[in-house]
Amino acid sequence: MSISQVAPMMLRAKAAANFIGIAESTFWKWVAEGRLPKGTRLSARATVWRLSALEAFLEQAEGDAS
Repeated sequence: MSISQVAPMMLRAKAAANFIGIAESTFWKWVAEGRLPKGTRLSARATVWRLSALEAFLEQAEGDAS
């Protein structure tokens, strides 16, 4: 069993913003506004987001636009 089968894909803020297609500053603003999930803090200066949570956000946003 490989690590990718066990651990969920996690992204730091810059990579998560790129994945969604927004600027990193907009990403942090949306997190503060509650539009995006808060993420998981690994340390005082490192927060990560599950790829699955970001995909769910995009699916919901796509549904809201329809």
